[in-house]
Amino acid sequence: MAGPPRPSSICPACWRGPFAAQLGLLGHPLEKNSQWSKGAWDTSWTGGYTYTITPAALLFRAAFGCKWCLLLVKDFRRKGASKLEENWWPTRRALCIRIGRTQAEWSVRIVVNNTRSIYELMHIGTDDVAARYIPRRPRLSDVRSQRTLFMAKVVIERCVREHERCKSSAVRRDHIHTSNLLPAPTRLIDCRDPRRPRVIVTKGTTRVYVALSYVWGGDQPHRTTSANLHSYMTDGIDPASLPLTIHDAIHVTHQLGINLLWTDSLCIIQDSPEDKHRELVSMCDVYHYAYLTIDAASAAKASDGFLEDRPPLHPDITLPFICPKDSANQLGTIMIHFRHGRSYEDVMTDNVHVSSSHTGQRAWCLQETLLSTRSLVFTPWTVQLRCQTTTQNIGGAAHHSAHDIPRLPDLVFYPDRRVERYSDEWVDVRQRWHTVVEDYSRRLLSYPSDKLVACAGLAHMFARGLGSDYVAGMWNDDFLIEDLLWSCEWPTRARPTTYLAPSWSWASLSDPEGSGVAYYPLTASNKTRPSRAVAAVVSCTATAQDDASPLVTEGQVVLRAHLFRCNLAASCESNVEVFLVRGSTQGVYRNTKYCATQSRLITVWISV
Repeated sequence: MAGPPRPSSICPACWRGPFAAQLGLLGHPLEKNSQWSKGAWDTSWTGGYTYTITPAALLFRAAFGCKWCLLLVKDFRRKGASKLEENWWPTRRALCIRIGRTQAEWSVRIVVNNTRSIYELMHIGTDDVAARYIPRRPRLSDVRSQRTLFMAKVVIERCVREHERCKSSAVRRDHIHTSNLLPAPTRLIDCRDPRRPRVIVTKGTTRVYVALSYVWGGDQPHRTTSANLHSYMTDGIDPASLPLTIHDAIHVTHQLGINLLWTDSLCIIQDSPEDKHRELVSMCDVYHYAYLTIDAASAAKASDGFLEDRPPLHPDITLPFICPKDSANQLGTIMIHFRHGRSYEDVMTDNVHVSSSHTGQRAWCLQETLLSTRSLVFTPWTVQLRCQTTTQNIGGAAHHSAHDIPRLPDLVFYPDRRVERYSDEWVDVRQRWHTVVEDYSRRLLSYPSDKLVACAGLAHMFARGLGSDYVAGMWNDDFLIEDLLWSCEWPTRARPTTYLAPSWSWASLSDPEGSGVAYYPLTASNKTRPSRAVAAVVSCTATAQDDASPLVTEGQVVLRAHLFRCNLAASCESNVEVFLVRGSTQGVYRNTKYCATQSRLITVWISV
């Protein structure tokens, strides 16, 4: 059987070679094999499809309009070659080009002479004849449509059925028809009639519900108060009075068939300090035991909403794809996106980067993300499901896991499970707290006084897993020394005038511009270059504002260590203090830091 006719955009040699072999995409993925031999790495590749061509022939075919040859030429030149024959290769010998796909993202990968590796992103249209062979799809932009929300529902239900880690961490709350469930939050929003949602009181009964994670972005006039609670329960809530984000969340909840929604502005009596205190204490359970969390990541404030159409992603080039013989050699179309040195996520989002996620910039939203069993995330470019097992774009668009927020260790989700103190698993959880703090400290808070409050749910979960006492952002155990090894990313920032926490705690800092802290741990997480602590903790205490509050009014930590006589000097024009040790250098470690404002080196002596 004759194949499909060759399009004019592909030269005859490429049509008979790589395109007849489906660009190597349907065979084994390209895999790199490296071995150390004779003082150097010996690299080879397997999988894909291989052919040879001279640089001159490649340039000639590209000049006469072959899209594939032109793609290669552009890629090679982006690697820094102005003249292919002279600069990009050391000789003019024939090039060995191996093409195929990557294992995880289904990108087109190109390897030249076993050394140069390039890859471009690709997808196939949903209705294209080649869709049965290439699983990657364009990202969805119509996130409000019934079709998109139905696909999301299918993915969510598959997670509930098949993801063992998600089922374990959720502790039976996922099973809608199971009676052995934990009590639901005090109040929920009944969304069975989206035209008239109303507040219901659960009275300790078990319910399956959806939680909403979003940015307030200002005062919320619609919020539940002591004055309107009865009306919200009996007469319902006028949807016109709700901000668009809450309205969108009600729509999504109803479309998913759950019909019960928890959102803080409506389910907590906002003018009742007693109710706010009681409900905030259980916030970690509200999100962790929700069937699903809706993450309104694209909304900067509650009035914005998150269901607007996203901008479509336009390919840089389209290539024909010859379907295998079992489909009568039909011709499909592959859409290619050039990386141009951009990150994976930049390409897939048309430069709408992950950092533009508004919930990803807010401190309160971190524990809502990390504690949720699964979240339907409405990003600025598409919609995706993030669960304890994986993150995937709804509809089959590619997603790069390197940009995910790291998940919490399983141990924090099992309150009845105990591991041996200072075991490897215990230490891993202990060190994971540092990465949580680094992320959390870079996020924004409207009120600095919430510094310890907005992470209290996470601290509660870690305390159950570690079995250690939580003291003002630190853990009072033998690893407290490592908790003290934090530094400010921007040391010129002044400390807040309002007391937040003891000065030795990272929580004592608050920067409205989002400058965070960084940790430099010792042996526990740096096993290749172990260090040793030269101080021991004698005691660590803090006075809580009240018995149930994470806020503290004072604290102290007492260490036992050798002392060195020092001089105190100002570092440049900042508030950073530098201690200069007098006397012998024996038994001390020298560290030099560059001071940009005075163009001089400051020598710092610290004990070891």
